[in-house]
Amino acid sequence: MNLADLLHASAERYAARRALTDVRSGRSLSYGQLAREAQRVAAFLKAQGVETGQRIGLLAPNDPAYVPAAFGLLAAGGCLVPLASNLTPTEIAEIVREVQLNGCLAWPGADAPPGAGHAVLEGGECANFTFAWLDRDARSPDEFYSLDPAFIRFTSGTTARSKGVVLSHTATAARVEASDRVLRFSEEDRILWVLPLAYHFAVTIVAYVRAGAHILLCPDTLPKAMVDAIRRLTPSVLYAAPLHFERMANLGPSERLSSIRVTLSTAAPISPAVMERFESVYGVPVGQAYGIIEAGLPCINLGTEGLPVTSVGRPVPGYDIAVLADDGTRLPPDELGEIGVRGDGLFSAYYAPWRRRELIMSNGWFLTGDLGLLDKAGALHLKGRKKTVIFVAGLKFFPEEVEDCINQFPGVKESRVFSRPHARVGEVPCAEVVLDPRHSDLEALKAHCARVLSTYKVPVEFTVVDAVPRTPSGKIRR
Repeated sequence: MNLADLLHASAERYAARRALTDVRSGRSLSYGQLAREAQRVAAFLKAQGVETGQRIGLLAPNDPAYVPAAFGLLAAGGCLVPLASNLTPTEIAEIVREVQLNGCLAWPGADAPPGAGHAVLEGGECANFTFAWLDRDARSPDEFYSLDPAFIRFTSGTTARSKGVVLSHTATAARVEASDRVLRFSEEDRILWVLPLAYHFAVTIVAYVRAGAHILLCPDTLPKAMVDAIRRLTPSVLYAAPLHFERMANLGPSERLSSIRVTLSTAAPISPAVMERFESVYGVPVGQAYGIIEAGLPCINLGTEGLPVTSVGRPVPGYDIAVLADDGTRLPPDELGEIGVRGDGLFSAYYAPWRRRELIMSNGWFLTGDLGLLDKAGALHLKGRKKTVIFVAGLKFFPEEVEDCINQFPGVKESRVFSRPHARVGEVPCAEVVLDPRHSDLEALKAHCARVLSTYKVPVEFTVVDAVPRTPSGKIRR
């Protein structure tokens, strides 16, 4: 199969229905127009000689043109390698080298990697997109081409060097189908979209297009602008990052967002304090999902099923989750261990260095590197990354626990907790905090942490910063 087939199926059913709207300009594309534009892009790329399985970068910002460009690239048989528009030339060059990109399709005026034989697409929504060959003859391992590759996505690189993750058309479609059994998107849904398309296209945008939903691209992600857009455009789905929910909640008392049926927080863990504050302000529970590039969305908690808000929910149909001990045995409920995932939506391989998934799996499980536990109701609770556990004099804890404590204090906008080596106790925790200068008291914050946390968890150093460092996909950089 090809994921572009999902677009063309929706175009046949909903040709006149709006598929995309740019909130700022009001410009819209119907499903019929979207499918035709994707076909134009595909024909353009094939005319340049793009062949099945070639790695083609897509460099474009959040704009309606991104969607037909992506589907057109897939329809042409290319393996889409997203190049986010906020990456530096050095970061783009590293991806080009790691993936051995054959070519690049770029937004007009983009600072694309240097290539040969620039061809320009004329007319239509993707007018003036350029295509250039970077290394036309570069070959992947032979087995790469047999995997039906659709995407090479890069992991967030929060704790180590990013890895190129190969996703097949079939596995991506399986991810979409699995998540939709819980989210239940339909042609009646309107989605307010505020996330980077380069990082979230593979499952969510494909899911919305498959359902025939209307995607509202909102380029202004300031909290007041987002709330105003929700009230004006009445979307039924809000899919955003924890930072968006936190900033919206911080606006204070408001009327209920009555049009919203589903909120989903993704890209990073969201604290219970933010979830509670958002619901108290807007009258809508915040759902969250366990998102992994290698596996999709294997767990979803919509916040409407009575599960603890601290959990990311039960496994969605088509996936199985286990919590495993160091020796690989499955742990009983409420015991902490490494999270393993299996299901039809798993990735196919890591690209560089090349490793097939089968060589990475442990007794049939993909080990995520995340630590957590399953409660007696089967809901998964994330506790932290295996590599970010902080050890103080033999006692261990997770930075997320301390961040939750800090973030609950009035005047704290966000925080990052990390360890620093110590000669006597091994490590000590330190904190970076972003404070509202009008409502902040650093000494009072320290006293709050000392009251709430065990002594060894209290940061020995608090540093006020303008912003905590984040990965391009929005996760706190560890």
